[in-house]
Amino acid sequence: MTTSVKRSPHVSGRRSSGDHRVGGRKRTPFSSTRKSGKKRGPSGGAFVTPLMVIFSLFYLWPVLQSLISSFFTWGLLRPWDLFDRSTWQFAGVDNYRRTLSDPEFWHAGANSLLWLVLFPLLVVGISLVMAVAIWHARRWSVLFRTVFVLPMTISLAAAGVIWSFVYNSDSHIGVLNAVLKALHLQGTLDIGPLHLNTTGQWLADPGTLNLGFYDVRLVNVFVIIAAAWAFAGYGVITFSAGLASLPQELIDSARVDGSGTVQVVRHVIVPHLRKPMRIVFVVSVIFALRTFDIVYVMTQGGPNTDSTVLGLLPWQQAFAFLTSPQAGQASAVAVLMSAVLIALGFPYLKSMLPRKESR
Repeated sequence: MTTSVKRSPHVSGRRSSGDHRVGGRKRTPFSSTRKSGKKRGPSGGAFVTPLMVIFSLFYLWPVLQSLISSFFTWGLLRPWDLFDRSTWQFAGVDNYRRTLSDPEFWHAGANSLLWLVLFPLLVVGISLVMAVAIWHARRWSVLFRTVFVLPMTISLAAAGVIWSFVYNSDSHIGVLNAVLKALHLQGTLDIGPLHLNTTGQWLADPGTLNLGFYDVRLVNVFVIIAAAWAFAGYGVITFSAGLASLPQELIDSARVDGSGTVQVVRHVIVPHLRKPMRIVFVVSVIFALRTFDIVYVMTQGGPNTDSTVLGLLPWQQAFAFLTSPQAGQASAVAVLMSAVLIALGFPYLKSMLPRKESR
């Protein structure tokens, strides 16, 4: 005896449990939720409105004020007020013209570019190695994770103070100089374009890297190392969360196929952590461009302007010279920085938005 099953004309082939077709059009739970969301539009708007009001008052309004103030000449002793016309001294685009023609701006931009390249690579590399080592150790994983994440719990200003002691030129205070002195490694080292001074002046004159068209001041590298040490805990947490979702079956299958530890890390773990890597990298880039506190604590942008970054330059222009009205130019630098940040963060924000379904 055979039993025939009559199928609906709109149902054909294999499909997932959440895939429905109505009138020949594919509907998913997400699309049905969005449709039902439209029916609850007024209530949804009521929930969003208070947040938009707070966002507008404490974010959009200050941003708008900074943007407008960048077109005026003003300083702390002669402040600018949007609602007081007597304080208006219109400068047009002169602040932007002076900023873009200022060598200090481009020097700070070059230092920030070094941060943008080196800092994310250090954070991703160090935190990935730490997270994989902790995940592989398993037995003391909680203790190791706590130790490596602990620096993230302190402020970057405090981390700057700690590393200022590490880099201290007095070998009785500075750990790095004490180690080099014990190993008799203090002196100068020249390897091709690299000139490294290991006499203990890590935050004053540690040397340069000659790229042919530009001399990279190594003092920036030593500040970046301190910042990466403090920020690596964020990467360890993110990568540990990604490793927690790694199926053990994939590791077992790779082991059965004869893969060693290095091959498992290269062909299974690293591809699985591609998305957490992108998150850590983008967040590190955003942090690198707006860094201020650790640079100010460790070098204050010095020696001279060797370690000045774009995050520090507006502060120096607005506050260092109170008698000269350069706050408008500082606002112009802040606007240009924000534009670069939005341009760099846009691909990441776009990837976080839900994609439209293809019909």
